[in-house]
Amino acid sequence: MTGQTNEAHWYIAREGKQHGPLTDIEMRTFVAHSYLRPTDLIWRAGMPDWLPAPTVFPAVFQPANPDPSSTTQAPVRTGAAQAGQANPADGQQLDFNPQQAGGQDKPRRSLLRQAGLAVVVLSLISAVGLGLTFYREPLMRLLPGQKSGQTAAAKDQPPVVRAESAKPQPETQTAAVAPTAQPTPPPAAPVNVDGSATDVRLQKIPLWGYIKQQFPDWYGSQIAGAEKLVADKKPVIEVAGYLAQGLVALRRQNADKALAASPEQLKRMATAFLENLKALKTQSVGACYGFISKGENSPGVIELLQTPENATAFNAQAATIFEAAVEGGKTPSKHEAAGKGDYELLIKELGKIGWKDEDLQVFSNPRLLAKREPAQVCQMVQDWFTAHLAVQDAPAQDRLLYETLKPVVQG
Repeated sequence: MTGQTNEAHWYIAREGKQHGPLTDIEMRTFVAHSYLRPTDLIWRAGMPDWLPAPTVFPAVFQPANPDPSSTTQAPVRTGAAQAGQANPADGQQLDFNPQQAGGQDKPRRSLLRQAGLAVVVLSLISAVGLGLTFYREPLMRLLPGQKSGQTAAAKDQPPVVRAESAKPQPETQTAAVAPTAQPTPPPAAPVNVDGSATDVRLQKIPLWGYIKQQFPDWYGSQIAGAEKLVADKKPVIEVAGYLAQGLVALRRQNADKALAASPEQLKRMATAFLENLKALKTQSVGACYGFISKGENSPGVIELLQTPENATAFNAQAATIFEAAVEGGKTPSKHEAAGKGDYELLIKELGKIGWKDEDLQVFSNPRLLAKREPAQVCQMVQDWFTAHLAVQDAPAQDRLLYETLKPVVQG
């Protein structure tokens, strides 16, 4: 039935941001892995408006029925299978080592599917606080029977997410679409901030010198706001938090340009991200885990930004993103989505550094990953980027890095 083209397209709204489209198979994948939250909103063609996820998929948010005979739901993998044990439907235990797969197609497809899902999970936990990002192309290529490049017709586009959507559950809906709380912004910047105390201090740091040169309007406004907080005798940590939030906003505004940078620049971004994780882990496991889950707004980074001249690894990572944005804006590069062969290479590199099939299953399942200690999560994310950077096939590495850097840059 591969010729079928009338597949429905689903959309999810989380924290005011819309994601999709997803095919039926992709949506079932996310539902089966419990990626949905009660505060998510769901829409598909034919629905008059967004509806809360519990309304669309009530069984997902209800306690399991102890009587198997009383439910008509399709069977799903057991908790033991999700934890790395064999799924009876697969017929055997999955083998992580490609050399030992013995040509068994189902185990290989499962591992490749987990590799694709791991990219999704990285976006769920990663820098960033992206909340929910779907890498549709890798999933479509790895899921059987799917074709890449499918798009929803214009008439199938979802309505704009509104605060009044999903009226049957106004409390749930409001929580789902409310924007992330932001502090009250300082007054508009004066025309010139040159020579101010904050400007003089930050201009000793290459990152901020580069930002001032390439994004002068943003820099002037941001420094003026910081100066106002200082004048109002706000705590140093509040000023640092203001600068961190500003960097998040600037990064997100230029995310598409940064991801259009050259393959060499994508590799520099990934390397700098990895080095920053290592530096934060040296500071403390909490700093590393906090950055993975909250990005620049994490306590560890805000603590660093109280003395920004000492945030060497963080500054270097941020600099590579803004350098990429400038490069990608001037001479954009086209990057293809990663496919099956690319994930085969990635799995091989993960195996070289000691990953087993259980590790990939854990990393591709947020429920299992949440049970790991923060130190383990930090190490797994480091391993994930280390394996990407170890792929020797340059085009394959570019495709993989393009996918896995999305949550780092867009989140």
